[in-house]
Amino acid sequence: MHEFSLACGIVDVVKETVESQPVKRLISVTVEVGQLAMVNPEQLKFSFEVITEGSPFEGAEMIVETIPAVAKCMCGFEGALGDEDYVCPKCGGFYELLSGRDISVKHLEVELEDEG
Repeated sequence: MHEFSLACGIVDVVKETVESQPVKRLISVTVEVGQLAMVNPEQLKFSFEVITEGSPFEGAEMIVETIPAVAKCMCGFEGALGDEDYVCPKCGGFYELLSGRDISVKHLEVELEDEG
């Protein structure tokens, strides 16, 4: 399952980010997923829950934000793409993809030890 390995990578990023901080618990992790990244958000969230079960991150919410695919073409088109736009919607040529394929951890919400 593609989403399971992505969730493992996200947990690794979270661990690396909070390891030197006095974190009491992870409240939420916000992940940006490109429209063309071929990721099912519900499967990603489920995988995150399974991986974090029994860990210090158990119970944390995963928030998935979809980033639209944006392209630029030599014909002058620059804008959002639909899910089925494999060529430029204006001229039918090939475009340069500017965004929409990446997956990244955007934000962590944590409770620190001294916040009591």
